Amino acid sequence: MATTLALTSRKELMHKAGWKIDQNEEACYIDIDADGDSDRDDDDSRVPSNWCNLPDLILEEIFTYLTPRERYYAGLACKQWYRAFYLPAVWNNFLVDDRTLTRQKYNYYSGWQYCLDHMRTQHCLARIGRHLRGLEFRPEVSFNNIYQFMTMLSWSMGKGMETNSSSDLKGMGQRIRSLTYIFPCNMSQANDPEGIKLFGTGGQMLKGLKDLLSKLRYLRILKLVDFVLENYEAKHLLDEVLDACCTTMKVLNIVNVTTHHCPIMHVGLFINLQILTIAPQNIDDDVLSLLADTRLKHLHLLQNCYTASYLTINHCSVRAWRILKRDNPRLKIHLRLESLSDGELVIQPEAPVYSITYSAPKSMILPDALIRMIDNYHNTLAIYGYEMLPRYCSPKAFHNRIDSLMLLICRQCFNLHTLLIREKISTSTVLLLARTAQNLRHLHVRRFAVVLRCDWPRHPEWSDEFYAWLRRCSRSYESVECEVSQILGENWHFLSDQEYKELSVDVQAIY
Repeated sequence: MATTLALTSRKELMHKAGWKIDQNEEACYIDIDADGDSDRDDDDSRVPSNWCNLPDLILEEIFTYLTPRERYYAGLACKQWYRAFYLPAVWNNFLVDDRTLTRQKYNYYSGWQYCLDHMRTQHCLARIGRHLRGLEFRPEVSFNNIYQFMTMLSWSMGKGMETNSSSDLKGMGQRIRSLTYIFPCNMSQANDPEGIKLFGTGGQMLKGLKDLLSKLRYLRILKLVDFVLENYEAKHLLDEVLDACCTTMKVLNIVNVTTHHCPIMHVGLFINLQILTIAPQNIDDDVLSLLADTRLKHLHLLQNCYTASYLTINHCSVRAWRILKRDNPRLKIHLRLESLSDGELVIQPEAPVYSITYSAPKSMILPDALIRMIDNYHNTLAIYGYEMLPRYCSPKAFHNRIDSLMLLICRQCFNLHTLLIREKISTSTVLLLARTAQNLRHLHVRRFAVVLRCDWPRHPEWSDEFYAWLRRCSRSYESVECEVSQILGENWHFLSDQEYKELSVDVQAIY
């Protein structure tokens, strides 16, 4: 009898235990405290949640913030979440990095490394491959994992296109509309005195990517950034893309295909291309002549920290830009510099430049460069400014500051509607800018960089009443904000450093 009671109590304890997966993904057996029975009354009084009844739009938004692994476990919660696992918007972007679908494997020379798990990858592609709408490759160190993933996806898509393909592979990758590949071309170490050592992709990696691109027949958005290829490789980079997506491509981003002059003629052969982002060393007069016959609306000439110096890049001829403006009058040119070091933009003479923006904390406004921009773009320039906080000290003296330059650009560029100022100016300059720029709608000024004074010498054309108004309103930040709000017709205020740091301008927005 005692033996029977012992076995019964042991079975009850086993019912109060279970297996749990810890942080290292290892199974461990846990026991539940015996005093858990005292909480049964509390459990009966609890009201069940309605998380399973969330609308599909909210579930889609929640699932987009999860990794593929987290989405899988969330789909096991209930039937509704399992169904949400396959909703279209959930797989708008599938990020592939060094540890996506990998497992740890010990290497005798390198120790533990993350290697692609082929079984998991094959099972994952069989389940979600037909639902993918966007791919994003972001390798950091392990390029072999990215190459193997691209090879497996290309093979699965090829098998899915066959007539007698299996149900798991049928329709594989046919919904993919966007592909992004950002190559980490800077291989320098943290203690490297030079700071930047560029190594481009190529060889088997490039071959695997081109094989994958040849099977994406409905691609609309393609972004290939910082490939740093040789000339003979760069000239044939878009062969497969042009053959597969000549009529479907809408957005093309190919920045720093090479570091030196090498025109990419393929960009002018996409019939329905609307947005093109390219480095200035990869265009010339022949490329512009091809773009003149397309439906291109926005041409972004982007320079980043891996682009060659502006002194080594040749601009396109005035004649080529005039032909482009004549054949495609709706085209807008956007000049942008993104760099953590000092640099300057390549001036394209008489181009229809619509916006000039800098995302470079160490770049200062140079008077000669700004005057050249005003001379070339005073009829078309609508957006000008510097994003990010500066990493230098602005001069305090009036004749060393940029006040007169900002007023000059507002006077000459009559289409200017957005202006970003991060350097030191006075409150009187802010008032003059708001009064001078006729079409100004968005004025972004850092409060910390504004000097509270009226240090402008009186102009002969200013009346006594106007000069008295300027001196009176320049005495406080509140007066300036009130006057500018009345001039712009909206509630305006100075920006804090945190607000200015988060500021980003959409140069393609319609104002």
